Amino acid sequence: MHEYEVKTLDFLAGKSPASLDELQAGTGLAKDQAMWAAESLLKYGAVSVKRGASRSIQVSEEGRRYAKEFPEEALVRSLAKKKEKISNIRDQIGLSWAKRNGWITISNGEVSLTNEGAKLASGSKQYQLRELLGKLIDSGPEPPAGIADRYKDAIADLAKRKLVDMRERSQIESISITKAGALLLSKEPKERGIGVLTKEMIKNGAWHDKQFKPYDINAPTDVSYPARLHPVREFTNRIRQKWFEMGFIEVEGPIIESAFWNFDALFSPQDHPTREMQDTFYLSNPKQLTIEDVELIGKVKKMHIQGWKEDWNEQLARSSVLRTHTTSVSARYMKKLAKAVESGSPTKMFSIGSVFRNETMDYKHLAELRQYDGIIVGDNLTLSNLIHTLKSFYSRLGLDDVKLAPSYFPFTEPSLGFFYYDEAHGDIIELCGGGIIRKEITAAMGLNKTVLAWGGGVDRLLLNDKIFGVGTLPELYKNDIAWLRTRGGIKV
Repeated sequence: MHEYEVKTLDFLAGKSPASLDELQAGTGLAKDQAMWAAESLLKYGAVSVKRGASRSIQVSEEGRRYAKEFPEEALVRSLAKKKEKISNIRDQIGLSWAKRNGWITISNGEVSLTNEGAKLASGSKQYQLRELLGKLIDSGPEPPAGIADRYKDAIADLAKRKLVDMRERSQIESISITKAGALLLSKEPKERGIGVLTKEMIKNGAWHDKQFKPYDINAPTDVSYPARLHPVREFTNRIRQKWFEMGFIEVEGPIIESAFWNFDALFSPQDHPTREMQDTFYLSNPKQLTIEDVELIGKVKKMHIQGWKEDWNEQLARSSVLRTHTTSVSARYMKKLAKAVESGSPTKMFSIGSVFRNETMDYKHLAELRQYDGIIVGDNLTLSNLIHTLKSFYSRLGLDDVKLAPSYFPFTEPSLGFFYYDEAHGDIIELCGGGIIRKEITAAMGLNKTVLAWGGGVDRLLLNDKIFGVGTLPELYKNDIAWLRTRGGIKV
């Protein structure tokens, strides 16, 4: 037997039954060593174990931030100064919970405080969820007796918002030695043998005529943390593999892009709101980029003047931007493929990369995100082919409940949006948008084919419990080494 097992049986022979704490104190074993010995001896029938249930409530990193102030509290305090138009409120989580708690009312598009909300804003009333979070942080993983039952509904709300992690686990209440254990102990030699061979033993020859303890490959060891990929990188590789499995080839394009390829070549009007500074990062160095294809510039200019009935500014098209979508890569390859695909089977390609948008950060928005984009070029392609392709892709990720609805994009007609309802966040999550590339664009590119196109976010898929189930997108990039070491794996 292992020395931990011998120590356990030897102690229990004089005091049985014993609690795990008593076993630790009597044997000098650490908790994990005592538990390992008990579980190992249980397999031999050498001990009997009485078990009980315990509940662990662990506050998440996001929960620790919320313990300072919940988003609904911040919203209520801002409304104490003045009413606000609902269209100006960006924090939908805070808005939803403030309304659910009865702190606000919405009338004629304006949000104002109720009496209960005014009490919270003035400090005469405290928010139960934040007080409870504080208690849970102070108590550690083992909550005070009765708190889980007393605050059952509130803890359920915290768990739903991924602010706490609740786990039921079995624990050892007492351990007793059995007749089989006593017999096993009686056969154990008193001389345990040498466990560690020291220099002194080798020098003085004390190891001669001694027995050595057997090496137990199942003995407890320190936890090791092997190298692993960041979850975003790991999942990006999975997505790449799914497109490969579906017969697509991968292409790439520049991150620093001209407005020409990012917007103009995709028939986005030059006065479109997405081009404004609040949505797009414009660069000062280089401020403009060269567009070498003079013939294409002329075609795109003609497309805009005829399509949008307005002047087209070439200097604006040369503006240097951080690309706002990977569809700019698709635009470049439509031009490259113009001659190559005029005969033969459909061409299918995808790209994955970083894109940048000047957005307000929340649980599902980041200023930098990763996007996948794809096109299929061929004859007689319809919207049904696009729907089948994307549903097949999401099915390979375990998402069979994806919904679709008509949408609008300047470069596709007709257009569709793909989304799902996220139970954990109580919100509709948009996965991607797509459609059939407009004939004006394919004509300008010299491409006499039908082109199906789509683009979607990689990071947002990680919110889904069937894939990874991260609480918020900022959590993915907080560089918490402990979280990166112990995080769950990608499920697809």
